[in-house]
Parts: sequence; C-alpha cells; structure tokens
Amino acid sequence: MAAGTATAEAGDDPNAARRAQKKAHKARQRRRKNERRHDAVRAIVSRLAPPASGDAFTPLEKTRAWDGAPPIDWSTMRASCDPAKMAYDGDEASASAANAASAAVVTVRAKRKRWQVESFAVVLRELQREHERGGGGGNGGDDARRLKVVDFGAGSGNLTLPLAAAFPSMDFVAVEMKRRSADLVSQRAAAAGLSNVTVLCGMIERAEIAPFDVGVALHACGNATDHSIARCVRANAAFLVSPCCIGKLKFSIAGGSSFSANVVDYKDTALGSRPEREAGAGAAATKASEDARNDDVVVCPPVEAITHPRSRWLSTQLASENEFAALAAAADTGHAAGVPGGDAPSDDVLDIGRAAKTQVELDRAEGAREAGYVVRTLAVLNAAEAPPNKSDLIVGARRGRWRDAFERLAVAVSA
Repeated sequence: MAAGTATAEAGDDPNAARRAQKKAHKARQRRRKNERRHDAVRAIVSRLAPPASGDAFTPLEKTRAWDGAPPIDWSTMRASCDPAKMAYDGDEASASAANAASAAVVTVRAKRKRWQVESFAVVLRELQREHERGGGGGNGGDDARRLKVVDFGAGSGNLTLPLAAAFPSMDFVAVEMKRRSADLVSQRAAAAGLSNVTVLCGMIERAEIAPFDVGVALHACGNATDHSIARCVRANAAFLVSPCCIGKLKFSIAGGSSFSANVVDYKDTALGSRPEREAGAGAAATKASEDARNDDVVVCPPVEAITHPRSRWLSTQLASENEFAALAAAADTGHAAGVPGGDAPSDDVLDIGRAAKTQVELDRAEGAREAGYVVRTLAVLNAAEAPPNKSDLIVGARRGRWRDAFERLAVAVSA
C-alpha cells in the first residue's frame, strides 16, 4: 500500500518531468565536454613525433634479464613481507593455521602486487650480479661493499620488505611521509627479522639520505615519481620507477607538491588521536580534528622545482602548459572505471588514455636521458593483466655505469 501511494505521489509531482529533463541535459553536457576533451588529446598525441630513442615499452619477459623464472620464491616469504598477505593493521602474525587453506588462494589483485615486486626484482638481480662481478656500477668505488637501495614513497612496505628479504646482501632505506605507514614498515621488518631495512619518515624531496646506489618508486603519486628520479640523478644513482596517478601532476603544474597545489610538508597525527574517531564525536569534534590537521601542514623550505614537461623533446612540441595538463588528465581518466555521469569508458577512450600515459612516461625517460642517463622503458611482468596506468617501468642509470645490466634489459634476440 505504502509503495503504491509513493508511486502515485511521484506521478502527481509536476516537477518530476522537469527534474528528469534537467538531469538528462546535464548528462549530455558532460558527455559532450568529455568528447571535446578526448578529441583535443587525440589531436595532441597525433602530432607528437616519437623520441629518437623510440617509443616502445619492452615487456620484461622479452629481455635477456628474464631468466624464465620469477626472481622471488613466494612460498618461502614471511607473511609480513608478502604484499599478498599483508594485513591492513600489520598484524599478519595473528593468522591461524585454520586459515592456511584459504590463504593459499591468491586473488588477482594479490598476484598483481607480487608481479609488481618481481618486476623490480628482475632489474635488481641484474644490478647485483654486475656489482658482484666488480662491474663498478654503484657509488663509492668499493665493489665489495653492499649496495644501498632507497624506496621513495615506500607506503607500508609492499615493495621494500619483499625486496629486502629477497636480497639480503643489499641495504634498503624506506622513505615514507606518513608516520603510521612508516611505523608499519618498521613493525613488519622486525617481525620478519630483517636487519637490512632502515625507515625514514619524511617527504621524498626533503628527506636527508646518505649516498645510495639505486632508487626505486612504486606508484609514487604525481610528481613524487619525478622527485624520486631527480634525487637519483643528483646522487648519480640508478632508478627504477613504476608511476601512477598521472592526473596528480596538476599539482606540480601549479607549482605545488605531489598531493597539494601548494608546496607543503605532510604530517599526520597518530591513528586514533583524532577527535572524530572517538565514540559519539559530533560536528565540534570533527571541526577540532580538521583544525589539528591544518596545524600539521607547514610550508617547506625551497626544494628543486619540478616543472612539466620534463624533457626538451616534449616541451618543444607542445604549444602550451595546458596541453601537457590535458595529456596528464587523460592518462588517468582513460583508465577510470567510468566517466563522470556516463557509462563505462569505450575502447576508444581507453586507447586515448594509454596513448597519453605513454607520452607522459616517455617525457620522463627523455628528461633523464637529457641529464646524461641511459634509460630503458619497459612493461612490468604480466603487463596485460595489470591496469594500463600501472603497467610501465622506467629504468635509468648514469651513462657509463651498469653497462652489462642495461645490455641485458634490452630486447632478447631470438636465435
């Protein structure tokens, strides 16, 4: 009875038809706006000449560095170091034997996380081999010493910890701006008995880091990837980055940081200390929490400015900063689950997104080449199973260093 009454009332509503028309009109406006944006990006991409080094992203499986087997044995990996088994709160040890059967089933998402780690491990394996042969690729001039790897934007350790477990002869430094995440890395490293992991809580661009040999960054958002590469270039270190969140480059285009249009530091309060997390907290408590978080944001001292495009190759071909912003936006929206107010993206939209993402990553690679680096643009392991905006791997080293390793990262020639 109630449902029928509600339907009758809706049918009698003289404004219902008008609201429906207005909603449909807005949807058409959004659709036309998206179409114009996609057409503009398509036009930009179509006129870009590829760099002299080429525009291919070679699958890691097709390089000589791929030995036909994964570089990590996950069956022997401690749960606190396995991204497929890490718990949100870091309490991996609480998993009981009763859950062993279900734990053996690895989800697609968990497999992707492992493949991402393995992609970095394939490259590190080559660097380690050359270092052990006395190739002199690392900094410091002592080939007998341990290689030092810095993980920029380490999060809670999804990359640092399995790599540290797989390469006990290397030392790892996890740089993470969020205190809670940094503490989780320390907690998990201790649980796994890893003595080759150090944690620094700070911004990528500001953290005080001793000389290092290799910098890695997995899904460092926006210009955090560019700051990671820049720090490696300044340190004459090799770099391995797999970028994502290209749309966040809008912040650095505006002169800001990786997460804000303003150059600010990131500090967050300890988990559980925010008033709104207390039972029954209301609007006043929420406002107090917001004020506390605002107090935690401070202006950074000057750091190296990140500008876009990163290379002369791309900057000389774009008519304005707005064109790069359009590429960056398309590189993310082309892979979204849907477009605002519309249906799932078409194959054409996905293709535009992939093409835009390629140009942004080639720009990063060319920028490093122009700074005196040898660069390989690669696709992560099982790239076809990865989200398109998380399938690229850019590897670079100062020209003249790590020669053997970079030769093996080239396409394997079939016999």
